[in-house]
Amino acid sequence: MDAEVTREFITSNKIVAIKADKTRESPDIDALLVKLGNPAKAIPFYAIYPAGQPDKPIVLDGVFASPDRVLEALKRAVGKSSTAAVSRSDAKNQDSL
Repeated sequence: MDAEVTREFITSNKIVAIKADKTRESPDIDALLVKLGNPAKAIPFYAIYPAGQPDKPIVLDGVFASPDRVLEALKRAVGKSSTAAVSRSDAKNQDSL
């Protein structure tokens, strides 16, 4: 799936994306990675916090997080069906309806 579809989904669902920068040593980021089940503190790493259940993040190892997997996790977080993939052209056609 195209990363543009994921960006469009994030925008249309008013999802807030936050990036933690580990360019420099960051004990706070390291502690959060461990808390999220990433004891090796490996990056990239994704945590998606559903609005209705912020205490139950959906976590994805960034190495295996394809745009398809990220989009499916985002859909689960907002309560939309993850089985119906929307192509870029379908999304644009829906906007024009």
